[in-house]
Amino acid sequence: MNNLLTVEEVKNYLAVEQQELERYIAQGKLQAYKIGGTFLRFRKEEVLNLRFEIQPSSPRRAVKKSAGFFSHITDFWRFNNFYILSTLAVAAALYFILRA
Repeated sequence: MNNLLTVEEVKNYLAVEQQELERYIAQGKLQAYKIGGTFLRFRKEEVLNLRFEIQPSSPRRAVKKSAGFFSHITDFWRFNNFYILSTLAVAAALYFILRA
């Protein structure tokens, strides 16, 4: 549900050290956001884009890219579950309100 990642999450996800992460920020490859003036966060979509950019296709990556329909549905759900559930809740509420 949360589209912001912490520094530690980004380092683990990209498999990089602190210095390399700072270099990506300095080069403008990754945008960092300050929350409350002190907490550094990164948008999940930008981290995904950078991951595909810095990690060339490998046999393991190629297998994952050629994943089937279920993998696409899982990714879609993972990034949009809040919006899907919200839409269903609003639709159900409207149904019960307008039914009476």
